Amino acid sequence: MSPTVSTASRPTSSAGAPSGVRLPGRRSLPPHTWIYRQLTSMRAALLLLGALALLTLAGTLLAQAPAEVRGDPGAYAEWLDSVRPRYGGWTGVLDTLGLFSVFSSIWFKGLLVLLSASLISCSVRNVPRLWRRATRPRMVMTGAFFERAPHRAGIASEADAKASLEAIRSTFRSHLFHTSIRRDGDDVHVCADRFRWGPFGRIVAHLSFVVILIGAALTATSGFRDEGFAVPVGEQMKVGHGTDLEVRATSFSDTYYLNGAPRDYTSNLVLYRDGKPVKSQEVRVNHPMRYEGVSFYQSFFGPSVVVRAQDTDGRVLFDRGVPMLYGSKDETHVIGRFSLPKKGLTVFAVAPQSGEIDRRIGPGQTQLEVYRSGSDAPVGVRVLSQGEPAAIAGVDFTFVRERQYAGLIVARDPGWTLVWIGSVLLVIGICMVFLFPHRRIRAVVRRTGGGSEVGLAAIRRRDAAFATQFEDLVKDMRRAVQRAGAS
Repeated sequence: MSPTVSTASRPTSSAGAPSGVRLPGRRSLPPHTWIYRQLTSMRAALLLLGALALLTLAGTLLAQAPAEVRGDPGAYAEWLDSVRPRYGGWTGVLDTLGLFSVFSSIWFKGLLVLLSASLISCSVRNVPRLWRRATRPRMVMTGAFFERAPHRAGIASEADAKASLEAIRSTFRSHLFHTSIRRDGDDVHVCADRFRWGPFGRIVAHLSFVVILIGAALTATSGFRDEGFAVPVGEQMKVGHGTDLEVRATSFSDTYYLNGAPRDYTSNLVLYRDGKPVKSQEVRVNHPMRYEGVSFYQSFFGPSVVVRAQDTDGRVLFDRGVPMLYGSKDETHVIGRFSLPKKGLTVFAVAPQSGEIDRRIGPGQTQLEVYRSGSDAPVGVRVLSQGEPAAIAGVDFTFVRERQYAGLIVARDPGWTLVWIGSVLLVIGICMVFLFPHRRIRAVVRRTGGGSEVGLAAIRRRDAAFATQFEDLVKDMRRAVQRAGAS
């Protein structure tokens, strides 16, 4: 019976190993090395792409606060109240997480930065390897390589080695292969590459994403897009968003098909800067007006009601058109909204939708509903006829007239050039990878007693098209080598 050794009384380290025995362990990496490895790992890239996909899905499914609302705390609070019935108790949580402004949130921007860093790190790591592969390939291959390669062929010739070498080089050139030669004793090794720069398409594609992300980030930080900019005809409105521009709609016209669908609609706009006109143009859907990076696109149109509001002393509190931008839930009425901050009032103008009939609101009339700020109960509801004033909550309101409004998309997109450049680079990179794949064939020319022999070999797995190309190359090369031997 073999003796046993008890280890119960032997001192051990805190890791469970006997004292004095050094266990192999992982060396701790410097922080910068660890970060670089994480950024260049495929797992990290997939996690970043997955997180971005989830945030993009959230931004698509959840209501997003308009750009003009996010910069105004009061307007944003009102917008939150408008979506609270939809999301209930989750409204505050979603707001805290920034999911009502996903594409400008710190989460989305942070992930974009990390993804850009990952793509740049991968490119920095791969460029030297691809460069070496393209410019300094291994030239001398062993006999085992030519015997075991998936694609291989042998050609015997009565021509000497020099003539056979020239024949195979000429054949390679006719098939668009670039050749490099290395002599190893009596053997001549040939490395033939077709589209050797094709793999760099991956780098171009990676960098294209970085350029696109930079352009998108530039637009998100210093650009804006207001899709609900409505200008009543004959009035002038400030563009805002840090610009000193104002736009005036001097006229609007629309035409229709026989079935009633809009055929064309145009607005004549005049742009002002510091009170002086700087540009005027007729704007259509596909013909925007542009000025110093700000674009004005014709997008929609509709009716507006001109309302004048005066206090008891006759001072004018409001006197301009109210675009009827919203619709009722039953789609029978159009609704406009304006505020009287000095009085703490919010006013809604209501009128029947085109083609609808409301017995309470007749032709040439509009209904005003006045609310105290923060209250859900109106302090007064009146139907006003054109030109007739009515007192509500200490304010005299007058429905002056109806006017058409021109609905515009006003946008400044400073990153669009980079996005276009990145898109072109992406197409170039994809074409380089898929249309110009790198293919490498090895050849060796040896002297024999009766002339020479040529060995061909290549490794191209998961490339069905290469097998046919290799066979065609071998046929042409065999004919060329045989002609060299006959001459």
